[in-house]
Amino acid sequence: MTSFLFSCREGETGLSIAMAQEPPSFDVMVNTSISGREILVGNVFEKLLAYDEGEIVPLLAESYSSEDDGCSLRFRIRKGVLFHDGSPMTVSDAVASMNRWLSYSDAAEKIVKGSRFTVDGDDIVITSTSTLSLLPALIATSSESAVIFRASDIPSDGGIITSEIGTGPYKVLDYSLGEKISLGLFDEYHGEKPSISRLDYYFVSDPVTRRLGLESGTYDFIDTVSSDDIPVLSGREEVNVISGTENGSIALLFNKKTGISSSHDFRKGVSLLINRDELMKACYGEYGYNIDSSYMEKDGIWYVDPSSDPYGEENREKADTYLSEYKGQKVRILTSNLTGLDRIAVALFSQLRAYGIEAEITVLDWAAFLERRKDSDAWDIAVTALTAVSLPLDKAFLSSDYPGWTDSEEISALLEEIASSESFRAASELWGKAQTLCWDYIPAIVLGHYSTTHAVSSSIEGVKLSADGFDFRSAYISE
Repeated sequence: MTSFLFSCREGETGLSIAMAQEPPSFDVMVNTSISGREILVGNVFEKLLAYDEGEIVPLLAESYSSEDDGCSLRFRIRKGVLFHDGSPMTVSDAVASMNRWLSYSDAAEKIVKGSRFTVDGDDIVITSTSTLSLLPALIATSSESAVIFRASDIPSDGGIITSEIGTGPYKVLDYSLGEKISLGLFDEYHGEKPSISRLDYYFVSDPVTRRLGLESGTYDFIDTVSSDDIPVLSGREEVNVISGTENGSIALLFNKKTGISSSHDFRKGVSLLINRDELMKACYGEYGYNIDSSYMEKDGIWYVDPSSDPYGEENREKADTYLSEYKGQKVRILTSNLTGLDRIAVALFSQLRAYGIEAEITVLDWAAFLERRKDSDAWDIAVTALTAVSLPLDKAFLSSDYPGWTDSEEISALLEEIASSESFRAASELWGKAQTLCWDYIPAIVLGHYSTTHAVSSSIEGVKLSADGFDFRSAYISE
């Protein structure tokens, strides 16, 4: 198996990586796609805190501490950190970036309750009216990545950041829209440098092309191995197949602002009508998913047993009591061609049509899907993938401002209580109540949870799976 590993300059090593999805933008504070985090977060852009093997550790913060009975957090900003253009990172960059993050993260806003970071010497500090005990975990893991940008790169009009300048161990060498992003080592990096000198991320949407590229040596690592290719690659000595724990969920997101999905009875009926296994199998085949309507993944304290979900299992007779008046009406299904989501939409279309509900499907690329989803007049049900989050507060679709437009005072009140909890144990008990309310209100139907499978050349070791997907910062070439 010929490898790209040895095609770099003498003394350097590089990886060629095939990605299923291209990031919609470099602004990982706004762009929550997993591909953006896998390529950019940790490599190009860094946070004050990082999540490392179950522990929250300082990164661009030298240290952090809790004060005022947990109502204040103080972050000592690390000195000697340079941006990729050679300019020093300052407390001004940190405070501007973190306050911008608060404006985008609904979960963080629930915790800080309108408070903002301020500069205090070499520190930045935030003080709120209630405990901030959950904020460090959110800083380290939020899908709206709390990375530090140059303050000068933050648009004053609230627009998207287009700069690729960060503090990470890699800097952007080249970006060819629709083709690839190339990263190279940043010589003045403040921490330990990775052993891999260059990372070339190619955007290859077709899973067969990714698999054939790995087998031929065109790629050293491929993202999102298809179900059909897992047994093929598992039998090859020159390839290691990497499957993580539950990486996220597949959901039917309901538009509760306008149209047919704003009816609670319609949402309950659909939940009872659908065959979840058939929908998930349309995308994943025989591998890589569990049928489970819990909003949070099994490997954490937030998981709630779905046996108490009143609409979580197929029951056609009961579904008819809610859906009979909707026969002959049209449902607009919106989805993306990302990693088989369109196949789930087709299966959903068939199940609704078989019952007598008319349906139409709009399939877009991921970036266009994210934009169209904002239009409440354009869709009724959106088929989407949701990456795993460390806190249920980070489930964006529970917000009244997020597409789907959840409008439940009871759910919102419980989320506010969770945000003010003094401990994770207390917060998890409250989430149990909130999950029960969500199963009844049905802002979205979680069909099941997926485990993304990747494949890598057996000569590469040390690839890690993290909250932001896979990373190569500890990877090396085995002798």
